[in-house]
Amino acid sequence: MCWLRAWSQILLPVFLSVALIQLIISFSDYKTKTHHHWKRKIEAKYVEKECAEKETCPLCTQDKRCIWCREEKVCKKFCFPYSDCKFNSIFWANCKVDLFGIVMLILIVILTIAFLWYCLAYYFYIQTAIYDPRAGQVPGYNWNVPAYYE
Repeated sequence: MCWLRAWSQILLPVFLSVALIQLIISFSDYKTKTHHHWKRKIEAKYVEKECAEKETCPLCTQDKRCIWCREEKVCKKFCFPYSDCKFNSIFWANCKVDLFGIVMLILIVILTIAFLWYCLAYYFYIQTAIYDPRAGQVPGYNWNVPAYYE
């Protein structure tokens, strides 16, 4: 029990000083954070206006900050959950494959890699589980044993 008391006497001041330093840093940086927050809001309005000026899909998708909505035929600022467009009619970074197709392609690639990994892991597990190091060979089925005993 003494070792616990000794470690607590060492670590408690360290953790308290780190917490105090973090608190001081967060309050001293408050003005710059609010400045960046307003700067981002102004920049977002500028991007929204810039995207709204583009009238065709190729022009819109050249800018990675914009998406093309096929139903409304409008270029909008890329804000994924709040785009006010159906998921299968959003084009981003190209005009040939919609965002739903891109997500499905990524999902198929991930599932294929997971399946291949599973097959390889299963193959190597079976090899190590069946291999008998004492016998020096992989045991097979004994065809000379009768199917049932009489």
